[in-house]
Amino acid sequence: MSELLYANKLKDVREASKLSLQDLADCVGCSKTNIWELEKTTANPTLKTAYKIAAVLGVTVEDIWPPQIQVVEETITVRRLRGV
Repeated sequence: MSELLYANKLKDVREASKLSLQDLADCVGCSKTNIWELEKTTANPTLKTAYKIAAVLGVTVEDIWPPQIQVVEETITVRRLRGV
């Protein structure tokens, strides 16, 4: 079983820049709802949008969307053979 852990820092970076959802949306040229969905990770930005957002906020794309970390859980089952 593997589980992908993913989070972004868009909301934190936006709030640190003292921008509202609407302010950032206006600067980027998208809807307030789209920015909200990106913050909640219910939507993924296009590469163009990600770079626009980073430019407006004065950070890199990696500052907002760090590389994904994959956590893998493995289960090993050991069985004894009869007579061993």
